[in-house]
Amino acid sequence: MTARSSAPTPVRRTRRVARGGAAATAALAVVALAACTTSGKEEPGLGPDPSVSSSSASPSATPDPSTSSASPSPSTTLAGFSLEEQKTAGWPELGSSIGIGVESRVGKHTGYDRVVYQFSKAGTPTYRVRWVDAPVEDGSGDRRDVPGDAWLEVMVTSVDIPGESAPSPDDPLPATLKGTGIASADAIWGGFEGYGQQFIGVTGGQRPFRVSLLTGPTRLVVDVAR
Repeated sequence: MTARSSAPTPVRRTRRVARGGAAATAALAVVALAACTTSGKEEPGLGPDPSVSSSSASPSATPDPSTSSASPSPSTTLAGFSLEEQKTAGWPELGSSIGIGVESRVGKHTGYDRVVYQFSKAGTPTYRVRWVDAPVEDGSGDRRDVPGDAWLEVMVTSVDIPGESAPSPDDPLPATLKGTGIASADAIWGGFEGYGQQFIGVTGGQRPFRVSLLTGPTRLVVDVAR
């Protein structure tokens, strides 16, 4: 089966001035209140991730410089992550069609990086995701040129063959990969006999991961621990 390679892939500031006068003296009080908010784009329908828990010790009122760390890091537990192969119970049975690939995207989260494969139809695929020694195409046996030090093979069923006029899917912009452990995450475009294959290139070697399916639209999500 053949998968497509990489495509040629306010802060409102409020200022309030209050003035008051007295017989002998005049006082001017200026209070400037500024609020700054930042927002991050989450996968639609996900909201906060309940599977990531963080705990850190409360700082002492008078920390001992001989024992305190210059840059303490909280302990983080990621639920559902494993180095082992992950697949649906029905793999490799075909489900209802999920169409063709629309795009893939990469997001940075607390403790892990997220790769999302989005498809054009609402269907029920099966999948298998696992670490492999090399990014080799299923069927031809040809090695793919996928950047990275380790590779996750992503296989998903019920993918259609793109028609001649079908638009190519969008791959992640290089800027979205900066600061992550993901070196490559090209989109799954079409499938061969219903099976779509792609590889996630990861820097620094194999890491625990987890897989999930989301609907509205159909998305296959692979989270890789950082």
